[in-house]
Amino acid sequence: MRGLSGWRSVRLVMLPVLVALTACKADLYTQLQEREANEMLALLEDNGVAAIRVVAKDGTSTIQVDEKLLAFSINLLNAKGLPRQSFKNLGEIFQGSGLIASPTEERARYVYALSEELSRTISDIDGVFSVRVHVVLPHNDLVRAGATPSSASVFIRHDAKTNVAALLPKIKMLVADSIEGLSYDKVEVVLVPVERSAHEQRPDPTAVLPQASLPLPAPLLATVTGFAAAVFGVACYLLIGVVTRRRKQSTGVSKVEGRRDASAVEAIRKRMPAIGRG
Repeated sequence: MRGLSGWRSVRLVMLPVLVALTACKADLYTQLQEREANEMLALLEDNGVAAIRVVAKDGTSTIQVDEKLLAFSINLLNAKGLPRQSFKNLGEIFQGSGLIASPTEERARYVYALSEELSRTISDIDGVFSVRVHVVLPHNDLVRAGATPSSASVFIRHDAKTNVAALLPKIKMLVADSIEGLSYDKVEVVLVPVERSAHEQRPDPTAVLPQASLPLPAPLLATVTGFAAAVFGVACYLLIGVVTRRRKQSTGVSKVEGRRDASAVEAIRKRMPAIGRG
């Protein structure tokens, strides 16, 4: 029972430490894919934000940060275009719904699928924050001679420091070759550069947190964490030592009492023959 009591004492010491390590954490973003979650985690760590990634049962990830750094972390990720814009693929758009779709619905799905696939491809360009692709596929009558050509418009919002304009011909060619009946001249691309100040590109925690709550640099944070772990280990070692000594002392007392009892019994046995002779 004394051993169980000592183990409970150790657990009582460890519980506040574990609570302190996990307290004040808030979900920054949820339902993230592994690649994007790791990218966001690396960006936060590089800027002095202690973040953790929690993997759910469905394989998606959740990024958690200190509650006081929540707004700071959101601004930091938004400045880098994270999390990225999500798009649906052809399989998700045309998955069976159990109903027979009309030709108009099928055409609308097809146009939407083209727009999503092209937007996803263009958004992979470095420095691109968001993309919208609008495709126009007119209803042309094969009997009529004057057919209306297809057209497409592309809206790209990107970092001003990235020279996306140099890729303009390739972007137009990509869109034109991806849509049947679309010529290069019928593709219009609108580039919107976004100027970001140095504060927005690398926000300063002092603008968000009081001095006592500033995130520590990575080397200093590692040193403090190691020191705290060492102190915790020494405390546990001392506590276990105290419990062990108490157990030994209680065992020693029991042995002494046992020896005294044995001596008393032996003395009585020696007296018994003398009493018999008398």
